This record gives sequence, C-alpha cells and structure tokens, in this order.
Amino acid sequence: MRRAPTNAVVTVLMAALLTAGAVAVHAQAGDTVAHVVRPGESLYRIAQEQLEDPARWPEVARLNRLARPSKLQPGQRLLLPLALMKGQASQATVAYVRGGVLADGTALRIGDRIEEAATLTVPSQGFISVTLADGSLLQLQSDSTARLVRLRDLPRETRNTLIQLDRGRIDLRVSPQTPGSRFRVKTPLATAGVRGTRFGVTMAADGALTATDVIEGLVAVAAVGSVGAAPPGAEEAEVSIGQGAVVRPGRALALRPLPPAPPWTEELRLEQLPGVLPMGDLRDGQQVRVEIAEDDDFTRVVATLQGRPPLTVPALPDGHYRIRGRLLDAEGLFGRETASRVRVKTLPHAPIARAPSEGQVVPPAPVVFRCTEVPGAQGYLFQVAEEPGFERLLAEQQVPSDACAFTLGPVPVGTLYWRVASLAPEPDGRLERGPFSDRSRLEIRPLPVAPAGDDLSLQGDRLHWAGAAGSRYRVQVAADAAFEQVLSDVDVDVPEARLTLPTGCRTLAVRLQAIDALGRRSDFGAPRLISGDAGLCTEDGAAVEGGGGGVRVER
Repeated sequence: MRRAPTNAVVTVLMAALLTAGAVAVHAQAGDTVAHVVRPGESLYRIAQEQLEDPARWPEVARLNRLARPSKLQPGQRLLLPLALMKGQASQATVAYVRGGVLADGTALRIGDRIEEAATLTVPSQGFISVTLADGSLLQLQSDSTARLVRLRDLPRETRNTLIQLDRGRIDLRVSPQTPGSRFRVKTPLATAGVRGTRFGVTMAADGALTATDVIEGLVAVAAVGSVGAAPPGAEEAEVSIGQGAVVRPGRALALRPLPPAPPWTEELRLEQLPGVLPMGDLRDGQQVRVEIAEDDDFTRVVATLQGRPPLTVPALPDGHYRIRGRLLDAEGLFGRETASRVRVKTLPHAPIARAPSEGQVVPPAPVVFRCTEVPGAQGYLFQVAEEPGFERLLAEQQVPSDACAFTLGPVPVGTLYWRVASLAPEPDGRLERGPFSDRSRLEIRPLPVAPAGDDLSLQGDRLHWAGAAGSRYRVQVAADAAFEQVLSDVDVDVPEARLTLPTGCRTLAVRLQAIDALGRRSDFGAPRLISGDAGLCTEDGAAVEGGGGGVRVER
C-alpha cells in the first residue's frame, strides 16, 4: 500500500497565520476591510470578485452573522477578512541577474518586470535577485525553479505573497508586513509563512527533503500529514535564530542547531583569478556556500561557490567586494552566516624576478635583487624572508620605478626567499601594490677559501696541501711572483699537484684557488716560491735548510 505524501507547515510566530475556521471566528477589525453592498449584489457575487477562493463565502457569512446570504440590502456594510481577499496583482522587479535566468521561457535582464504567476528557471551557475512591491528581496540560486503564484496588493497596504519553490534554493529578506498580510513560501513538503525576517528554504532535487534555516526571527514548525494528522512523534516546535528544521515525507520533523559560521575574521585578498579561495580551518569534507557581491546588501551577487574546498573564484574585475559564507551539514541544512570583505587586486601585473635566479647560490656579501620593469608601474616593493610564507620579513623595501633593483646586505648564511610587486596609484592617489611575483629561493653560502700557506708542503716534485671535502683546486705556476709569466694553469680534483721543477735555487711562484661543488672560486691565495734541487728557497734565491719542508709566503 502506498504511503500518503506528507506535508509540513512552517509558520513564523509573528505572522499569526489563521486556519480556515479561525478566520470566521476570530477575525478582528484590524484583520478585515469593509465592503458596502451595491444594488444587485449577493454574497456569492462578492465572493467571486473579492475572495481568493470564492468557495470560502460561508466564512464571510458567519463573520457577519448573515441569516440569508443571498438576500443583501444595498448599502449594507459587510466585513471581509483580509486573509481571504484576492487583491490586485502587482509585479516584481529584477534587481540583478546573471547566467541566463528565464521567466516563462524569456531571458531576464536587470530592471525587467515580472508578472504574477510567472515561473522562474535558474540554470547551473545562474542567479537572480528579485525585489517585490513591499521591498522584500528574494534570491534564487543555481539549478532552481520557482513560481510567483501570488503577488497581490490588498486594502490598507496589506499584501498576499505566495512563492512556490519546486526545486533548488531560495533565500529571502522579507520586509516587515502590515497586520493581515501573508507572505508564504511553499514546497511540495512545506510551507513557510513570515512577517518580516531572513530565512532560507531548500527543496532537494529528488523531492525527498525540505530544509528551512532561520537567520532572523522566530519560527513555529509543524509537520502535518496529508489529511491533517501529524506523523508519529511529530509536534509543533519553535525554531529560533541559529536553528533549522528538516522535513521528509512520512517522518517527524527534525529540529537541529545550524552548523557554525566559517572562520573568517578579516578582509580577504585575491591577487590571482581564477584562484583558490582561502577558507580557514574547516573539517575534512565540510561543504560550504560562498557568495561574492558588489554591494553590502548582497543584492548583486557576482559569484556563488558551493561544495567542498578548495573552491575556485572565477575571474572578476579588480575592486572591493562583500563576501559571505555558510557551512552545510550532511542533509544540506545551511548554517550560520559569516560576512567579510574581499579585495580583488590582480593589477598592476607583477614583475618577473631576474636575479638572483631560482635556487642560485650567492656569497653573504650584499645581494642585488633585480626584476623586469612593468609599463605604468610607479615603483616596486621587494620582500625578503627566511621562510617561504613571508610571515616574518628580513627586509621590505619600496624603490622608484626607474630601476627595478634593490641591494640588501649583509645577509645571513642559509636559505632566503624573495618576491617583488609593482606599485600603481589608486583613485585617491595612494600607491598600492599589485600581486607579488612568484616566490624565488636563493642560498647564501660563503665562497670557498684558498689553502693557507702553512698547509702547503713539497715532497719531491709533488705539492700537497690540506683539502676540503667536495672541493677542487686551480694550481697556477709562474716565472715571477706577479704572475705575469704564467707557465702552468691546471685544475685538479685532489689536494696535490705534480710540478716540473727548475734546478738549483731558481724559483718559481705557485698560487692556489679553491673551487667548490657549485663551481664558485675563491680568491687566489698568496704566492708561494719553490725551487728545484734545493727544495725550498727564499725570496732572494737562497736554499732553505731541510729541503722539502715548508713554503714561504710572500707578504
């Protein structure tokens, strides 16, 4: 046996929605409007012209204690309940639209008027903000379908508004309603009635769930069966700010707290679009919806992102925007809201880092950072840090636009990171940076040091010295101490070299240069004088006792 479909009624307490029987019994003067009977009118005719549902004329008869509804006297004064009146059809206005939204198959533009009973279809990535005659704002998200069933103006500035949401998501900011007004949002599973609040309704695409979340106001929710009987365990519940209600066919209404607000605490800055939106600390798999708008009221929402992070922000013009986000629970119930500001700043373009190049190893002497110049830039901002996140800066320097260069010294030994941004004037004349260039890494290492004189020894025709692991050496031999007549110039991989020595105390000059694994060369060490048979000689050519001993370094 098929289970009868279950409906739910969601009513904001202040709306005081009345049941059919209560209209006739409890209608007060403030909830009614007077009608003066014209010649030839009957209650049935008045019901056809004035009531939304003419079949409810008996309620008017009971309210006015009419013994003979078909026999009315011209000039007789009747009270008609505002809650039953048809009113005059009004229009809605498109405040903002993107993504090819249709009204009864016709594409909408900003400023277009929408008639009562129109069906709005919002495609994927689409969005529309619609303002009603009373200033209320309704927003349909992507993949949504809704019908403006009733847009009616009633006497004494009261209104009858009914929106049918067949699928998707609608967010509403309802203006305070005058007594007797009705503002309702219906889905196949629920009806939400309000009288001035902020709330949202989601209707699952498969029809299996309606979720209502309240941002402002107090809501009374009751799940009611198709014949008016509540499902087992269902009862009326008050939904306050920070709570939501989930309605499923054949189940008791579920009341739960809304998910917490996203952890945004300060203005966000986006410098590359399309780009990933920083989301803060979220649980793994947590879904979120983010809206980016041009205005503080979030009427002109230029981008809507929904799903599990990372979320990609599409290309947007540079400027200041408002951003708000809400987390979703496992059933699609929207959570509390966090609003902040976001600055999109993709211009001026970043310079290209030229030197030092990525990964370059340089000595701890002053380092010159250089970049390409950017047309239109009025300066550049350099940043140098010892960690890749640039949280703690070693140096930050603004330089004029005539040369994209900055000298920093001395610098510590280790790994450094640097980047540079262009500076351009804002409308108020202030210089503000654009995006930074890609981060560039460099290594600060001391240059190799040539072997000291005390480390050099001669054994026969072989010259030895103390070496360093991973180093190579350049050995240069000359006929003079000034090295104007170089006789030999070789590189060796070990700390020794075989020499062709002269006889006697005719001297030659030898000097060494260390070469590290990166090919960086030290300065030449001080020249050493060597001889042939005598072993080691003094500067004046005399033999040194104990040949094969040390080397005398010229000063």
